[in-house]
Amino acid sequence: MERSQLMERLEAARTRIAPGQEIEVGLFEPGDALGVSLCYYEVYGGEFPIDHVHDPDEVVRRNATDDQHTIVVRTPKGDIVGLAGLFRHAPNPDIYEAGQLMLLKSYRSGRISSELARHILEVLPQSLGLPVILTEAVCNHTVSQRLSHDHGHQATGLELECMPATAYSRERAGSRNVSLLLTFDVRNDRSHAVYLPEVHGDIISDLYGSLGLDRRIGQGADPVGPTDFNAFLLPQANFARITVQTAGMDFQDVVEKAESNAGPGGLVQMYMNLGDRATPSAIRQLRENGYFFGGLLPLWFGTDGLIMQKLPKPPAWEEVSLHDPAARALAAYIRQDYERVE
Repeated sequence: MERSQLMERLEAARTRIAPGQEIEVGLFEPGDALGVSLCYYEVYGGEFPIDHVHDPDEVVRRNATDDQHTIVVRTPKGDIVGLAGLFRHAPNPDIYEAGQLMLLKSYRSGRISSELARHILEVLPQSLGLPVILTEAVCNHTVSQRLSHDHGHQATGLELECMPATAYSRERAGSRNVSLLLTFDVRNDRSHAVYLPEVHGDIISDLYGSLGLDRRIGQGADPVGPTDFNAFLLPQANFARITVQTAGMDFQDVVEKAESNAGPGGLVQMYMNLGDRATPSAIRQLRENGYFFGGLLPLWFGTDGLIMQKLPKPPAWEEVSLHDPAARALAAYIRQDYERVE
């Protein structure tokens, strides 16, 4: 179904949900699907950049697999007034992102937010036995950052201006695209060898220390063969994310194609595999092309990953709100690296 048709369907299904009702927090059931899509519609006004959340049939299908686990906030009548999800999108299927946390404005009390966060960051991961949980918390406010920090997550990266500002127009997000603070909770680590770019060796070692991760530092090597990668594109947001399993001799061609796909006003993120001996060489190429440090991705590939990012214009640093000192220190490093590359 086309996006416009999905929006028409949701608009026709809208009803007023009375504020102040008793609520319960529980696992998604198929009958909740329309309410989940309507919740997205109410919060984002149809501007959320991923189509499948607006399709109740797709919401049901995804929650019938291990790729998505949704927690909902219900009224006694069964209306959905909030939700949060655990979902996969890393190459390593053991990693789940805790996100999609939203509440209708009339239900945004601290008690409900805290209870929803407790279920998605503690109760459900523990019951599912998940080894790694990450969050990507918006930086136009600090509420979701505070919730993840309170549940033991450590900041590992800052993805600058990667979410369309139009998706947050109802939240008064500012004029620029919204940045995301990346945080991780590694509950079951697997030690392995990593090949670190020299320029970022100290900050990566510091992040390993804060996360309590043990790694063996290996010696990098020149690339061989073709690049093994996949691309995720959001044309409506001028955004390209390239996930590189191994960097090959054609790596520069991959970078140039990604930038072309993102467009002249586009943002490109490169997710690099620190378990690949050619990654230090590839990082040097990226820096020559204007890419700067974005963050650490523990166990992203089974081995760790590293984000490099390139923006079409200088970031609006003043619009990035951060909750805790460790996140602010990491952002300061990223800003310094941006200025070095520029």
